[in-house]
Amino acid sequence: MKSPLQQRFPIWPWISLLLLLVLRLAWLNAYTLNSDEAQHAHVSWAWTQGLLPYRDVFDNHGPLFGWLHSPLLKLLDDRPDVLTWLRLAMQFWYVLALGAAGWMARRLYGWRVALVVVLIAGLFPRFFIVSGQFRTDDMWMALWLAGLAFVVGVPPRAWRFFMTGLLVGCALSVSQKTLVLIATTLASVVVLRLLLPTGAPRANLRCWMSAVIGLLLVPAVFLVWLAMHGVLGEAWYGLVLYNLGGAAKRHAAQQLLWFLLLGSAALVLAIREVRRRSLGEFDWTVFFAMQGGLYLLLIWFIWPLITKQDFLPVLPTLVLAVGGWASHWSWLSLRPRLRGALLLAILGVELVTVVAYAPPWQDELAAQRDELALVLRYTDKTDSVMDPKGDTIFRMRPYYPVLESLAMHRLRKGLMADTIVDELVSHGTMVVVPRRLPYASARFVIENYVPAGREVWVAGHMFSKPDAEQVIEVAVPGNYVITDGYRLLGGSVDSGPMADRWHLDRGTHHVKIAGGTPVAMVWAQAFDRGWRPVSLREQGD
Repeated sequence: MKSPLQQRFPIWPWISLLLLLVLRLAWLNAYTLNSDEAQHAHVSWAWTQGLLPYRDVFDNHGPLFGWLHSPLLKLLDDRPDVLTWLRLAMQFWYVLALGAAGWMARRLYGWRVALVVVLIAGLFPRFFIVSGQFRTDDMWMALWLAGLAFVVGVPPRAWRFFMTGLLVGCALSVSQKTLVLIATTLASVVVLRLLLPTGAPRANLRCWMSAVIGLLLVPAVFLVWLAMHGVLGEAWYGLVLYNLGGAAKRHAAQQLLWFLLLGSAALVLAIREVRRRSLGEFDWTVFFAMQGGLYLLLIWFIWPLITKQDFLPVLPTLVLAVGGWASHWSWLSLRPRLRGALLLAILGVELVTVVAYAPPWQDELAAQRDELALVLRYTDKTDSVMDPKGDTIFRMRPYYPVLESLAMHRLRKGLMADTIVDELVSHGTMVVVPRRLPYASARFVIENYVPAGREVWVAGHMFSKPDAEQVIEVAVPGNYVITDGYRLLGGSVDSGPMADRWHLDRGTHHVKIAGGTPVAMVWAQAFDRGWRPVSLREQGD
């Protein structure tokens, strides 16, 4: 006979939650690789080197995420598998986000609905995959949901509102998109508050002031810190001006009209639903549906650049709202087997979609690990590496802006100068990962660098003819050697003494090889650490 405790808390919910966590771990290397992951890791690494965000490395996100995760980058310094471990760390935010959603659902609808919300939201394909990547949005959505959890379904208290404000302020210190969440939340609260009957519990002025104080606390600390280090101007550019000056929404007037029409329709539906339900208290189910709906409409029709991660903070709350409504459907509540079958069907569809989109047996990080290992092998910490967004994580970039969508738009429109070639030369950058380069810069790399495997190129030239005398145009000054593909070749440069390596300045140089068949001139450090012409290396394999 089962004890009352076992009857009240069956074991199957815990097993299902454990299975969900096992799936998360099974997918660590299978989540699709996003270039933002390396960018965020690079910014976090910069903190460990005593560098300042916004001044020494580009960042258009709040500083809290990079600062908080910098100890991990210090611990994982120069590890090619760094992203796997960083993704493992993101599971904390995933658990916090789902825990907050489940906490709210349990207060409002009971533990059974809470479990359904956690499972469906946690396995929702977009939420499951995107929240598994190392990105600021994981922490952002978790802090937002944790903040809501302090006030949802409980009597208003000043300390609860302060905690909500504090966590939302932390979220704002991670991502400026928190302002959109705050705006849609306040709009929904104002509408639903006006519909409350007389005598219903309401948050007083003290509660709201506590929320404002909590909201401003963490951003104010960072503001003072940035001012003390003299980077307020750079932070303002990275956090505000850069993001506002990005790609504009196409057909903006038409999109705004659609937003107003659909937003008004959502408002009317919300008001009708509140009046129909007549709960006599704040209707949290309608609030989550209205706030999530307005947020989605704003992102779809107003926000200039739509990304998959934008939807993370509202997916669990929308599932929560649907779960709340479904819990009152009499035809479903009277059929427990149908409820179970429906839940299994939904989870099955979600799991199949996740597997189809990101098969767990595919290692999405394999190529990234190999590329990073190659860069770390060829370079030292003092060497700069040109990559799109900090892809090589543990090496400084010679070019300050990152090559992402907003920057590429500016480069195409002539709103931002392409000074990449000048930076490569002035920094003596001998290694390049030439993804996303503008045409002129890409052409320069092809002419002055040689392939080193994967998408890594090192400074050098492949000789078109195996002549003993060569005329070489050096664009990137540095230490070079000449090789027949397997060993070093001696000779003289510009009629100088015989040697097998030279520091060559920018300009034209005359090389006379003493013996052997010259194949390539290449950066000396890369050759010393194993570089060989790719075609010959492939033949050897």
